[in-house]
Formats: sequence, C-alpha cells, structure tokens
Amino acid sequence: MEKKLIAKMKNVMYSLLMFLSAASCHSSKEAENKYLYDINGEVSTVIYKPTKIKALHDREAEKYKKTGDKKYLISSRYIDLFYYYNSTDNKDGLKQLPLVYELLKLNNNEYDYISIACNFNLAFQFENNSPKLAFHFLDEAIVQDEKSGKKYFLPHLYHLKGRLFYNQKDYNRALFYFNKSLQNLDKKDILHIASMYNNFGSCYEKMGKMDPAIRETDKGIKILEKKTQLNNDETAFLNSMRGNLGFYYFKIKDYPAAETLLLQEFNFYRDKKQYYEESIASSQRLFDLYNTTGQAAEARELINFLTALEPKLENLTDRIPLNEMLQTYYSNINDIQNLKIISKKLVLLHKECDEFSNHNLAKVSDIVNNYVIKSINHKYDYKIISQKRNNLILSALIFLSIIIFSLIIINTRNKRKKEKELLVKEKLIFENNKKILEQFIQRQKDKIENLHLNLNLKIQTEKAFLEYLKKIKRSKNIDIEEILKDLFFKINNLIQIDKKNYDLINESSSENKLFVEKLSSKFPVLTNQELKLCVYFKLNLSSKEISLLEGITEGSARVYKTKVKAKMNLDKETDLNLFLKNI
Repeated sequence: MEKKLIAKMKNVMYSLLMFLSAASCHSSKEAENKYLYDINGEVSTVIYKPTKIKALHDREAEKYKKTGDKKYLISSRYIDLFYYYNSTDNKDGLKQLPLVYELLKLNNNEYDYISIACNFNLAFQFENNSPKLAFHFLDEAIVQDEKSGKKYFLPHLYHLKGRLFYNQKDYNRALFYFNKSLQNLDKKDILHIASMYNNFGSCYEKMGKMDPAIRETDKGIKILEKKTQLNNDETAFLNSMRGNLGFYYFKIKDYPAAETLLLQEFNFYRDKKQYYEESIASSQRLFDLYNTTGQAAEARELINFLTALEPKLENLTDRIPLNEMLQTYYSNINDIQNLKIISKKLVLLHKECDEFSNHNLAKVSDIVNNYVIKSINHKYDYKIISQKRNNLILSALIFLSIIIFSLIIINTRNKRKKEKELLVKEKLIFENNKKILEQFIQRQKDKIENLHLNLNLKIQTEKAFLEYLKKIKRSKNIDIEEILKDLFFKINNLIQIDKKNYDLINESSSENKLFVEKLSSKFPVLTNQELKLCVYFKLNLSSKEISLLEGITEGSARVYKTKVKAKMNLDKETDLNLFLKNI
C-alpha cells in the first residue's frame, strides 16, 4: 500500500512539473507568435516604402543587439523579405527564396507563425515553376495553421490550394478549397469574399457551366458594389470581375452585355502602369469580341493602343500576348509586311522567354538543392543537439526523481515517528483520564454512601425526636428542662448531618440551576413557579409530594403539569417527566 502511495505521489509531482512547464512554455510562445504576427501587420502597411521597411528592420535588429533574444533576430529577418515584394530587381520572383529558406532554418519550427508564413511564401513562389513543391510547402503550412488554431493565413492557404488544383484543371477539388477558404474568411474581408465567388465563376466556366459561372461572379460583383467607398484594390478587383462576367456573356453570345462590361474593365486599366498586365488581358478579350462581331474600327483603335503600349512593357509575359494580338490583327487584314515584322519579333520573344525560364529553372534547382543539402546537415546536427538535450533532460528528471523519492521516504519515516509518539501520548492521556475517572467515580460513591448513612442517621434522629415529643405529650410529670436538653441535642445532631450533606446538596442545586436556565431559554413562556415545578416533574415526584413541598393542593399540582405541557406544545401521550430528563 505504501509503495503504491509513493508511486502515485511521484507521478502527481512529475505530471504537475511537466504541466507547469508546458503551460508556461505555451503561454510564452503564444505571446511571441502574436508579436511576430503584429510585426507583419506593421510592415504590410508600408509595403511600397523601402525606407520605412528599413526603419522597422533596424528597430528589430537593435532590440536583438541589446537583448540577444532570438525572437528579434527572426523578426528582423522576416522584415527583410518585404524588401523584394515590389522590387524592380525581383522580376523573376526568386530573390526571396534564399531568404525564406534561411529564415526557415533559423526558426527551426520554434514559432508557428514564421513556419506557416515561410511555407506559404515558398508555395506561392513555386506555383508556376514547380507545382509539386508548391503543394508540399502549402500542405505543411495548412497542417501547422490548422494545428495552431489561430488561422494566421488559413483562408488564404485554402485559396492557394484551390488555385493549384485549378491550374491542374481539377476544378471540382478547386471548388472544394475555394469554398473552405470562403468559410474561414473574416466576414469583414469583403475583397477576398468577393474573390471566392469570382473563383467559383472561373471554375464553372472551365467546366462549361455558364449559368452558375455568371450567377456566382455576379454575387461577387454585388458584394463590392454594396460598399459605399472602395479602396484601390477593391476598385481594381471589381473591374476585373466585370471583365470576367463580360467574357462569360461573350461565351453565351450576349455581345452587347459583354462589350459593356469588357469596356468598363479596359477603360479602368488602360494607361495605368501598375495594371499593364491586366490591361493586356482585358485587351485580348475585347480584341476577340471585335473580331467575332466584325467591329473593324474598334479593333483598329485597340491595336493602335497596344502598339503605343508595347515600348512601355518590361515583362516578357506581357509583351508576348500583346504581339500575338498584333500578329492576329495583321493576319486578318492581310498586312504581310507588318505580319513578318511581328512574327520575327515573337520568335525572338519566345526564345528569350525560354532562356529566361531555363535560367529560372536552373536557379530554382540550385536553390532547392542547396536547401536540401543544408536541411540534411541541419537535421543531422539537430538530431545530435536534440539527443544531447534529451539526455540532459533525462538526467535532470532522474536526479529530480531521486530527490522526490528521498523526500517521500524521509517524510514517511517522520510521519510514522510522529504517529508513534502521538499514539504513546494518547495512551498516556487515556490512562490518566481513566485514573481520574475512576477516582471521580470512587469519590461519588463515597459521597453517596455518606449521604445514605447521614440520611439514615437523620431519619433515626427524627424518629427519636418524635418519640420524645410523644413522651412529653403522654407524661404530665416530666422534668421539662431535661427534656429540652435532649431535644436540643437531637436538633443539633440533625444540623450536623445537614452540614455533612452540604457539598452534595450544593452540587444538586447547581445542576438544578443550570437545568432551569436551559429550560427558560428554550421555553421563555414558562413562569418562575412553573420552572420550579419542572424540577420536581423531572425528579418524578408525585402530585402529593409536590403539594406537601410547595404547600398547594394535589389538584393544583396536576393543573400546573397540564399548563406546562400545553406551553411546551406537547401532546397528551407525551411523558413530561421523560421529556424534561432529555433536556
């Protein structure tokens, strides 16, 4: 039994230690993750302002320099990622990759927020270059974000996963993840909510379901149109959705509705440098519409716009579709000279694009291979460090267990010793109390015997006293003086007997007084005379005995008894004498 108790105490203490440690760790990590999440909020507001991004980076780096806290090193490196968000030397989108890998390695899964953000970033960057890798990093981020319960990026992770399936033409699974994204979005985030309905429309269009495509896209448009004041991003996306809806009307051959919506989109994007890519896509839709409906003048105007726009374009991904439209146009109007020029240009552009893609692919491969090698080395080093740490923790636990076990043994021994001492003391106290009780009982017996003897003596003296009185009455010639002396002697004996019984009589009087006080407290309606009579009732004296003691008639004694029972609310069957004895 004792072994089980010790084992149980040990387990409880160990569990408590682990719980306190884990709770402290969890609370600390949660606060630090929130800190990093708030840093993201700060830097996101200055995403197009490099000087302010640098100021935030310097602030975090200074904190790390002062405290040595790794959290600030990670936050400063995280801010570094935003330098390349809108950088002109990041056209290939690969400048962030080495930084993200290094940040992942530095973080080493310590902070959930950083792990999720980095995996999300990698999934996004590999979306076009390597969908398989994109899925790998995206699934890592989703698992971590779902486990954290914080939904740092969860709706957007589901969105990206839906887009990856959309790119693979798996439209049913794309719809599933777009819907998951919608269910997890903040209800106030109307831009992304509208975006999900736009995605639903795109999926249905690819599946050849034009009615639901139009219906879902129209829902997204109405969500943004209900807002009284739209920001730049919301306005741009609203026009993008109008263009999509116009394209769907074009596919069902509702050309007037299609042209109205496509022109709304085109007029918003044209001549805006930040929307050149969207402007090309919008022009392509209008160009297809004009070719289908035979609107030659409108087509010519659009071609003039594109010809003027081309020198402003920097990205190959924008210049190739633009020249393809020019090629189609010159082919349609049989302009052989311009057609040859554009065709040669397209060959060069495609060649340049292939070289650029191959260069990017090689770059990505180098980065990934380098990361894989570093990861293997890092994992090996981490395993060694982890093993050492586990050994250290195990040693500490063993040492702690020994201390706890020793304390339990010492505590058990001391407890047993104290219990034995207590038993000895209790035994001595019991024996002393027993002796005291026996002495008290013996004294009470002696008192009672003395009382009996004295009472007997008093009775005998009283009888003699009565005999003397009878003798005086019968005898006429008696020496009165001699008789009085004898009577005085007998009375003196009675007084001496009463003195001997004083102590016992006094004890009895104290008990009676205590009884009367207790009875008066419980039944305040009783008079002093009734309280006094209750003492006689308790002693079980008859009505005749009470009448002699109090100088009242037997009938009066019985009446008093009835009144007392009534005041005590006792029924007729209740024995008053027994009731009073139990008080």
